[in-house]
Amino acid sequence: MIDYSLKGPVSQERARIRLMSALRENRFPQAILIDGPTGIGKKALAMEIAKALQCTDPAGRPCGHCFGCRMAAESGATENWIIPLEAAEARAKKAEDATARSTAKTIEDIKQDYIKEIIKNPYRVDIFSAAAFISVELMRTMTSSFAMRGDRVRTVIIAEADRMNEAASNAFLKTLEDVPPDTYFILTTSSREKMLQTIRSRCLALHLLPLTDDEVQKEAARVADEDFDRTMLTDDVVGMAVGSPGKALYYAPLCEQWNPLAVDFIRKSLLQDYTDLFFALKEASLEDPYVANRFLEVMSFLVADLLRELGGAPLRMPTTTASIGLKNFPRIDATALELALVDIQETMSRIESRRATTTMSLQTLALKLFEGYK
Repeated sequence: MIDYSLKGPVSQERARIRLMSALRENRFPQAILIDGPTGIGKKALAMEIAKALQCTDPAGRPCGHCFGCRMAAESGATENWIIPLEAAEARAKKAEDATARSTAKTIEDIKQDYIKEIIKNPYRVDIFSAAAFISVELMRTMTSSFAMRGDRVRTVIIAEADRMNEAASNAFLKTLEDVPPDTYFILTTSSREKMLQTIRSRCLALHLLPLTDDEVQKEAARVADEDFDRTMLTDDVVGMAVGSPGKALYYAPLCEQWNPLAVDFIRKSLLQDYTDLFFALKEASLEDPYVANRFLEVMSFLVADLLRELGGAPLRMPTTTASIGLKNFPRIDATALELALVDIQETMSRIESRRATTTMSLQTLALKLFEGYK
C-alpha cells in the first residue's frame, strides 16, 4: 500500500487524515469542495492534494520532486488551475492566437502571474479583485484540454469556486456529470452557499477549521515576504485574524491606520461628532469596496470585543478595545452592541452588492450606529 502524507497545520489534521485515508484505500472522489473562512489555507491544502494525486513515487506520496509533484506546484501549468479574472483579463488572447509581435499579456501569462502569487503565499486574501469572476470561456478551455491529457492523472484546482458566473456553473455541472477517468477537481470556497446546490451535491464536502493563534503567527511569519516586518504580527493583529494567517498578513501593515480609525468611528458616532469622522474616512481612502469591507470587519471585531468586555470574557483585541473606554458610555448595553453588529453587517452587504457608494454607506452607518443609545 502506498503511504500518503499531507502537510499542514495541526488544527486541520482531522481533515487531512480523512483525505489520506481515501487516498490509501484508492477511493478518492473525483470532485472535492474545500470550504472554510478566508485565508486559512484552503489553496495550500488543494495543492497538497494535487501533488499527492499526481505523484508517481511508488512508496511515499507526495514526494515533492517527481514530474507529477512539480507539475502540481508549477505556475506554468496554467491548465491545472481555474481562477477568477476581471472582465478585461478574461478577454485576453490565448497564446496560440497571439501574434509574434504582440506585447500584450496572453491569458496564460495573466493566469501564471496569479498562480505564482498563490504558490508563494497560499494564505493571501487579496490576490483577486472583488470584480473578478470565473467565466464560461475558462471552463470551455479546461474541458477542451482533456483530450491532450494522455494517460497521466490530471488535477484541476478551481480557486474561489463561488465566483463562477451562471454560464460557467452550468458548464461545470455538465462536466461533473461525466468526469473523464483519472481526472480530479479540487474546488475551494469561502462562500459555499453562493454555489449551485447541484454542484455542491456532486462534490465531497470538506470543511477546514481556522488555525490557533500560535499557528496563525507561525504560518504568517513563514510565508511573509522577506522585507515584511514580523514584529507587526501583534496579539491584536493575530486576534483580529480569527484563525486566518492570510488576514493577519493583510491587517498587519494597516493596523496603525485602521485600528485608531475604527476606535474613532465608534467613539465619534457615540459622541455624534460626525464632521471630524467624515473627514477622517475621506482621508483613509476606503473607496474600494473590498478595502471598505475589510475595515468594517475590524469594526465588527471591535464591537464583538466590547460585547466580550461587558460579559467579562477574554478580549481578542485587548489593546485596541481598551482604548474605546466603554465605561465612559454607560448607556451602551449588550442590546446596543448586538444591534450595532447587525448594522455593520448590513452595511457590508450593501457595499458588496454596490447598492450605494462606500462613502455614502459608511456615512449612513455612522449616523445609524447606536441610534437611540447616544
